[in-house]
Amino acid sequence: MSFLCRLAPFQPSDATALARIFTEPQVREYLGGPMDAQPAAERAQGMIDEKLPTIWAIRPADPAAPEQPLLGVIWLRPHHGGADVEISYALLPEHLGRGYATEAVTAGLQHAFHGLGLTRVVAETQTLNERSVRLLERVGMSFERELERFGARQSLYVATPDGPNVSL
Repeated sequence: MSFLCRLAPFQPSDATALARIFTEPQVREYLGGPMDAQPAAERAQGMIDEKLPTIWAIRPADPAAPEQPLLGVIWLRPHHGGADVEISYALLPEHLGRGYATEAVTAGLQHAFHGLGLTRVVAETQTLNERSVRLLERVGMSFERELERFGARQSLYVATPDGPNVSL
């Protein structure tokens, strides 16, 4: 099977592209809007400096390629209230619609279940974010419920280790 992307550690050179993820209106449309440049740069640098084992850069699949641009970011973190672990992702706008997010979320779920031994992972997205809803369903996550958060209707999806598509 041929892969489009891979999950990798951040590099110091990712700071500008990562900050751009937080300032891009298209990326942040359903995430509370774009951040200002300075807080975005600080958040990006903090993510790079922390070197957390559950946050990754999304890069092209070929590690031998001369350039390994940052396509996006994916992470596992406590969901609101801390009862669940949430998978989240964001891609730079020029990389949307190419299958990177589908592969990255699938790989993140594999790591959650097979690497960390989790039995449940959630994803929360604005109900109006049809692209995200379709992606979550495509990777085998199931709709659990709607809720109100951040002044908007949110859809909560759940995945379990025995669900579909967790083994690419």
